[in-house]
Amino acid sequence: MSLTIYESDLAAPFLPQISIFDYVLPGQPGVSPLQAFDQSLPAFIDGRDGRTLTRAGLRDAALRLAGGLKALGLKRGDVAGLWGFNSLEWVNAAYGCLAAGVVVSPANYAYAPAEVAHQLNDSGASLVFVDPALLSNFEASRQHLKRPLSPSRVILLCTVNHKPKGTPYKCLPEILAAPVEPEHFDGTACNETAWMSYSSGTTGLPKGVMTTHYNFTSQLQAANTSYHLDSGPNGDVVLGFLPMSHIYGLTVSLLQPLTFGAPVIVLPRYDEIPVLEAIQKYKVTHGLLVPPLILKFLYSPNTSKYDISSMRTIMSGGAPLSPELAAAFEKKFPGCVSIQGYGMTETTPGITAMNRTDVLGGDRQGWVGYLLPTYQARLVRADGTDAPRGQPGEMWVRSPSVMKGYHNNPKATADTMALGGWFKTGDVLIRDDKGWYKVVDRVKELIKYKGFQVAPAELEALLLTHPKLVDAGVVGVYDEAQVTEMPRAYVVAADGIAAAEHAALAKEVQAWVAARVAQHKKLRGGVLIVEAIPKSPSGKILRKDLRKRAQAEYEGKPAARL
Repeated sequence: MSLTIYESDLAAPFLPQISIFDYVLPGQPGVSPLQAFDQSLPAFIDGRDGRTLTRAGLRDAALRLAGGLKALGLKRGDVAGLWGFNSLEWVNAAYGCLAAGVVVSPANYAYAPAEVAHQLNDSGASLVFVDPALLSNFEASRQHLKRPLSPSRVILLCTVNHKPKGTPYKCLPEILAAPVEPEHFDGTACNETAWMSYSSGTTGLPKGVMTTHYNFTSQLQAANTSYHLDSGPNGDVVLGFLPMSHIYGLTVSLLQPLTFGAPVIVLPRYDEIPVLEAIQKYKVTHGLLVPPLILKFLYSPNTSKYDISSMRTIMSGGAPLSPELAAAFEKKFPGCVSIQGYGMTETTPGITAMNRTDVLGGDRQGWVGYLLPTYQARLVRADGTDAPRGQPGEMWVRSPSVMKGYHNNPKATADTMALGGWFKTGDVLIRDDKGWYKVVDRVKELIKYKGFQVAPAELEALLLTHPKLVDAGVVGVYDEAQVTEMPRAYVVAADGIAAAEHAALAKEVQAWVAARVAQHKKLRGGVLIVEAIPKSPSGKILRKDLRKRAQAEYEGKPAARL
């Protein structure tokens, strides 16, 4: 069987075998292939109070935190949980761990106690950084932890002045020590795990993605051949409110801007007025968004109240940006162009990309760019053969940026890899004769709510613990108004519950789930009581049938009963 293997038209860059820390913040010339920047340049600026971390300050704080972590007994290869909103303290914690050789496992700030406990347990975290606003949830998570965390191993992400009264925990500045030499990961050591984000699979709970130093440095080297930021007095200023705990925000906010010498304006999360104020005050040129937030900008009554004319580019990720939405945005903000890329946590994350000049005056809305160098790609049909050129197929890729594997889950790793080292993305793409790609479908059953992945199986397992339910099936329904999918549950009530009680039960179940999961996992698409969940003879849920009915019902169209 002959294979159709696509490669990038861009020249492959040099791929250094060093640590992320040495790559981004080298201690001496010649260590990193990156341009040497003035160390007094701002790296991160707090968008609320103007506090600034220079490049030199960031490196010094990281080496002092590395000293503090070693004093607490952490060693190279240990895991630290990082749970909080974007902040300068979050940035310092991340870089300090990287300098110490400690694996960072960032958690979504919206996680419920049981969810963050799963990540801390599965990753084996021996220390956790926590935002003070999440302390009550953290304390509630303790009952689910398999091994206790002593007060000295819980560090608050705040300044001394903002430390809660009476807390037994120290805040980050209080554990800083004398700076130490950063841990180096030269040669084959660059294949050690540096970062462990958690990604939802189609079965079970989220899995830890082992991302190595080499994965990240290779990704940044490759992405920088396509996706450019400008440095200098009139260079780019990056808007950084997307969660850095997510692989998208992590790469394009925490790491990549430093490789171009561009400052990042850090905001804890998306709040419209603070975001608009920050764009105006700091003359932000480059926005990092997801489609639902692009929609908010498009229809907001507040954008005209602020001077946001400095914006030149928005980078959309997390989910496909439709041509219609991209065109409408560019019409309302004519000085700003939209670009997007494609990737996932397991690929660190970018597979395809584009830059501003690629789309100026063109008709590329809805496309996700061209293949980055270092990547090889195939488009594979359901029968395992490669799709003819111009035809859709599931994208399989191999690259130095593909993860080492899933933590403590060799079966899941094996299931997602094919012979020859191909990673199966689960997404169906099409490639045109110029080498541009477009996402047209998804093989995986994951639901994407505003860029976050929701595993139906995880919600189904939770629903089956409800005392009044005996079966459940969860699918996504697409909401045009919000430009996102939303989880929708079909459930079977236990015997003895009359039909007249179904409406009340549906509301009860929706609220019950909402109290137990993160915001993005709530059943916003609704809960419906059905007689049975459609399944194959082997017992597998027929999601295709369930999705078809769900979308029709959600849009108010007639649909056949299951």
